[in-house]
Amino acid sequence: MELFVLGPAFGLPSIDAECIAAIALLRLLDRKDWILIPTHDDREGLPLLVSSDQHIRGFKNISRHLGVDKNEGDAIALTSFLERGAQTLLDISLYVSFENYSTTRSAFTQILPWHTNYILPPRLRAAARARTDHLGISSIDVDNVHEDLSGRTSSVDGMGKEQAFEVEAQKRASLLLPRKDTLRSLLQKPQHSAVFKLHALADNFFGPLQDMLGEKDFLQGAEMTTVDCLACGYLALMLYPKMPQDWLTSTMRRKYAPLVVYVERMYKKLGLQTNVGGVMSLTPPESEIELLSRLETSELTLPWQATVRDSFLNVLAMTAQELVSHIPGLKPSTLVVTVRPDTRLSWQRQLPTVLAVLAATLGLSMFAGLRTGLLTWPRGEELHVFGHKRFSDYGHLGAALAGMSVLSQQSRSSASPQMAQSGHDNATIVDVQVDVDATSMR
Repeated sequence: MELFVLGPAFGLPSIDAECIAAIALLRLLDRKDWILIPTHDDREGLPLLVSSDQHIRGFKNISRHLGVDKNEGDAIALTSFLERGAQTLLDISLYVSFENYSTTRSAFTQILPWHTNYILPPRLRAAARARTDHLGISSIDVDNVHEDLSGRTSSVDGMGKEQAFEVEAQKRASLLLPRKDTLRSLLQKPQHSAVFKLHALADNFFGPLQDMLGEKDFLQGAEMTTVDCLACGYLALMLYPKMPQDWLTSTMRRKYAPLVVYVERMYKKLGLQTNVGGVMSLTPPESEIELLSRLETSELTLPWQATVRDSFLNVLAMTAQELVSHIPGLKPSTLVVTVRPDTRLSWQRQLPTVLAVLAATLGLSMFAGLRTGLLTWPRGEELHVFGHKRFSDYGHLGAALAGMSVLSQQSRSSASPQMAQSGHDNATIVDVQVDVDATSMR
């Protein structure tokens, strides 16, 4: 089996929570017939498990395929709680905050090729900001701290504005005394009011989760389950990354120590520690024997293999898809109608991309040829004569018709004088006498 995940970061096997959960699940099952491949192609979803020509995407589908997904009420409720609450906190911590996003993007730079650095991180950040927009916590982002707050309500971004009477009272005093921050003014700053909201969100997630854990080693008892693997994926990304704004890590370590012990226990038990540089420096094995020997002698705790290098067609397809997604009206739909295993062969999956590239190449080549003069557009004859066609232009039949036309014209021309002469011979002369009154002439 081959498990494709988003690359490692922060000492973890992946920078994505579900990818970490899928790795933890395979480690929990103690499977020996699998390898781990870092990738950045998430167009069809990650994590991706390839098993016997079957492509299984997503942690839930992978756990169901491996036969360990339990449809119990408690497991379903815990999974829903983790996906809803933990994803929001990770979105804010890794992507929404500008300072933290700078650190996250630096981690992406180590695992992504140059062209994907301009595609994947901005797309993930845009999705995270869209998911957390309803919370009204954009003021933690340095991009928005200095924006005008006149159009915002105090319930969305904290106070952020002083009352009119306070402004008038402080106008003259500010000319004489230096401005000092008071407790109220500090609490009214957008970044501080946002911190209160963030701590409230963290407490609303960590508190119930710690209550569910209680005195047990794992969430559902003494044995580790798929729910614990999913929790490990989310909580590890909250605990181990070192961020400039470490409000999430500090809250977890200061107020929820049992959860910290719970995460560290799973982290050590499953051997999830990862050397990012060692993983990204791997080269593809030349044979199956070299692959097996590398797995036995490698210092890495996970069965890492070298990342698959992108072909030119894949790079072009990814770039074109990203450009099309930004064109209004052409953005692909995110609606999932049905999920079926992809049973097509490799060349069948690549055929649309190959045809699109060939069509684009042909069009560009023709355009370049016309512009440079290598190709000329057909213009017909150099001399063009405009006028009505003659009968003689239509061959023998046309010549016969032309002769008949000439004879008819000659007959009409000879008949015209005869008609005029006959009309003159048949004319009648009439004498008319006219009397003119002399008075009317005056």
